[in-house]
Amino acid sequence: MRGASAIEDVLKRNPSDHLQVLVVWEPILPMDWDPPNRWVRSRIADPRAMQFWDKDHLVAKELAQQLPADTELHCCRRSGVLWDIVALYSRDGRWGDAPLQFVDGPVVKASERVEKRLHETGGQAHF
Repeated sequence: MRGASAIEDVLKRNPSDHLQVLVVWEPILPMDWDPPNRWVRSRIADPRAMQFWDKDHLVAKELAQQLPADTELHCCRRSGVLWDIVALYSRDGRWGDAPLQFVDGPVVKASERVEKRLHETGGQAHF
């Protein structure tokens, strides 16, 4: 939940219409049986954020394959599945083709570094 609040804070401080966020909720902890409820999703209310439930970890698996071999994450794997991670792409990047501009986690600890990168790109990014 702290990660969701951190994302909302980053969005509040970066009003660019060129910023888009994809929030992927996935089952990681034993209590993660169902998609997040409305209260949980409301932690990220910004309309630039799209949220969805990925019960089969499809996005995490694909992202893991796209990470360069020398990528060093400070967290973010549980039972081999990426989670609680921030990945930043350029605005004109396409999934699978564009190199990551930033990747790390956990979200709550990486949000300041993400925000710094957003300022460097003029807020034109996908994360």
